Amino acid sequence: MIVSFVTLDDRPTSVLMPYLCWNKYETKTFVKALARAGVSSADSLQPNRTENYLQHIVILADMKCSETPLFLTKASQQGYFKSPYRWLILSTSEDNNLLDILQDVDILIDSDVVVARKFDTGQYLLTEVYKISEKSEMIFATRAIWRSAKNNFINGYNDSYFMLEEERDNFSVSLTEYTSNDTAVSDKVKSITFDKHGIMEDYRETKILSAKRRNLRRHTLTMANVITDSNDTRLHLDDRLQLHQDSITKMSYVIVKICFEMLNASEKLIFTHTWGYRDKNGNWQGVIEHLLKKEADLGTLTIFTQERMQCIDYIAMVGSTAVRFVFREPPLALLSNIFTLPFTGAVWIAIFVCILACGIFLYITSKWEVTVAKHPTQLDGSWADVLILIIGAVLQQGCTLEPRYAAGRCVTLLLFLSLTILYSAYSANIVVLLRAPSSSVRTLPDLLNSPLKLGASDFEYNRYFFKKLNEPVRKAIYNKKIAPKGKKPNFYSMKEGVEKIRKGLFAFHMELNPGYRLIQETYQEDEKCDLVEIDYINEIDPWLPSQKRSPFKDLFKINFIKIRETGIQANNHHRLHVSKPRCSGAMSAFSSVGITDMLPAIVATIYGILLSVIVLFIEIYYKRL
Repeated sequence: MIVSFVTLDDRPTSVLMPYLCWNKYETKTFVKALARAGVSSADSLQPNRTENYLQHIVILADMKCSETPLFLTKASQQGYFKSPYRWLILSTSEDNNLLDILQDVDILIDSDVVVARKFDTGQYLLTEVYKISEKSEMIFATRAIWRSAKNNFINGYNDSYFMLEEERDNFSVSLTEYTSNDTAVSDKVKSITFDKHGIMEDYRETKILSAKRRNLRRHTLTMANVITDSNDTRLHLDDRLQLHQDSITKMSYVIVKICFEMLNASEKLIFTHTWGYRDKNGNWQGVIEHLLKKEADLGTLTIFTQERMQCIDYIAMVGSTAVRFVFREPPLALLSNIFTLPFTGAVWIAIFVCILACGIFLYITSKWEVTVAKHPTQLDGSWADVLILIIGAVLQQGCTLEPRYAAGRCVTLLLFLSLTILYSAYSANIVVLLRAPSSSVRTLPDLLNSPLKLGASDFEYNRYFFKKLNEPVRKAIYNKKIAPKGKKPNFYSMKEGVEKIRKGLFAFHMELNPGYRLIQETYQEDEKCDLVEIDYINEIDPWLPSQKRSPFKDLFKINFIKIRETGIQANNHHRLHVSKPRCSGAMSAFSSVGITDMLPAIVATIYGILLSVIVLFIEIYYKRL
């Protein structure tokens, strides 16, 4: 029967048989039968270093052995009844203590435990046994009936089937007495398997364990919800009111509620103020604490950390949100000298070459004109006069001295004409660049070295991650711009931070969904056009946390996948989530030019004034000498 059982589903299997009290002959015969069927075996049970192959293990226990009850209790305490271990427990029709023993064992909904009960006819009834929770009643479901090939009535399938029908009725009566409930054997056999050992009647609708246990019979499942914005969130978890408050909690609850309904479970909600971080004593708080104490089955969407992954399981991504720096692109004039940007380097070189060539030719012609005739407004053939003429042409000012003959005047005309065209292009480009946003702040080093001020929303996860991340650039951002020594850390409410973003030159680290919702409601259209995001945490989308090796883990995963594949999750996401605001078309608004925009020109003017004073004193001193 055991060989037929382990080979029934055509799965890789190894049989462990610790504390088996069979004699050496029985054990040797059994091991040889397993080996002929391609099944390995061992007589010990030790903690595995890896869980890669646990689903291949079937643990065998015989209730006739005196040490079996104690073995079952210890195995339960060490978690060997949890998925993915499989169990086969041998019993007889006279064994009435089995139910009491199993009632004290944690055979929960993910357990794959089969009780093979032998009757006087030599036939076995294989029954699946499990509980929804530790304190709930046992639930029984018939898996199969096995009859030995040695029975003289198994000579042919057609002749024996009617005799098996008669025998099945007897098993149904026995099962009803055994389970004390109404889970009698089904009238339909799903499949019948013959081998050299006997015949196995399979009564399972499906071989997938989780598919057979989707009904939790109104068992209460608990969800831990994080409330950070307002206690009113408890009253508006799924009615789409006050969506800017605790958006992650609402996004999580809406999907979890659907999952609970699919499992026919009752919901219980508990609330906390934090997701869960270790305190100074190393103890967890918030959602993680509730999961570790088994006070909750699921929690609000939580960011991945290595510490959390060691003590909880992440089940599914049921929503999308992020925490990032958001700021309006600073004006280009703030980060670059716009007076050098209109022309490329090649154009600047071409202009210099053109002016130098005109200067040299004007110098040659002026020298020649002095030899022909002299006039008060004529160039005197010196480099000083040529330089003054060139500067006047470049600055579109002209000069009192000019060439008198055709050759020099042609050069002067071409110089003024070309520089006028360049001046028009240069001026037009300057006007555009004065209001152009800068695209130079796109990474964390750019943010650190930029003139932008930084702040963060006043939530615990911000305070935790800013102190936790020790990468040099991130640490410098926190120490220099978020919480500089001797100053109050720049943590603000969501409303204050969003307003500072609107005023410009400020980057705010916030949760995007409520932040963008507030921006959508308060900003003008033109103020939405230049928003930029920079990721600080290097996060992936948060996932729902659950207890480590929870008995409901597979049920949760399967149902959350169904919710996602059917589009329900996407629909709820569109109803609750706000994407990055987009401005309507290429709108432009009037904006005055400030001192910051004209700073290079003002600095050049100041330097020019200082230089002119210095030259004045040099001239006075030179004259006195």
